[in-house]
Amino acid sequence: MAAPAAKPRVPTRERILDEVERLIAVKGVYGFTLKDIADPLRVKVPAIYKHYKSRDDVLVEVSRRFIALLAQQFRPEPGLGPLAALRASLDAFVVLKMAHPAYVRLSLIDFATPGGGMEYVKLAAGGSFHDNFRTGPLAPMHQRLRRLLRAGAADGTIRPVDPSDFYGIVKSTLLVRLAFPDDEFLVRPPTAAEVQGVQRWLWDVAVGYLAPRRVARGKRRGARSRSKR
Repeated sequence: MAAPAAKPRVPTRERILDEVERLIAVKGVYGFTLKDIADPLRVKVPAIYKHYKSRDDVLVEVSRRFIALLAQQFRPEPGLGPLAALRASLDAFVVLKMAHPAYVRLSLIDFATPGGGMEYVKLAAGGSFHDNFRTGPLAPMHQRLRRLLRAGAADGTIRPVDPSDFYGIVKSTLLVRLAFPDDEFLVRPPTAAEVQGVQRWLWDVAVGYLAPRRVARGKRRGARSRSKR
């Protein structure tokens, strides 16, 4: 019987980032030191400086990981109708956030920072929140979302909405859902049932916001009367 293949060795540079993500999830963005990173990896702090210039440099690289994964969102499978494609995209968005709790904490601090985001994420994304709707690595993701929403509005399954408003609603409500009233989803791996529960919850939020608005019968009759005058 052939011996099992050895697992590929993870480069130290990547192991450092993995450990930083774990520490952010359990201690927060500002709650750990370089020694906290080094000890579980069984290296000395100077070894980290061989790969990163500073603690800030490490956080910029973690933010680049975050932005790279975020940039792939709203890319549903081909052949789905607009509504099904949007739901699949939001489901994947939930999986991303729950699989990477460090990114939830980074996003929350990013929201709380004046000037369109904290420097780590702005450097990784190439600009502020507003900039990224049209330029930088996140622009293609926002363009895909705009296409999804336009397609849904065109076939009447959803009402026309501003894509940046919609993204702000689903992103901010999901972040709050994962951090309030407690942050248990950020400090332990969620079960499949818990992920599905959050997916259903976010879809309910999205559907409520996107539902076509029905004009009351009395208002429609009044509009017709005025148009005849």
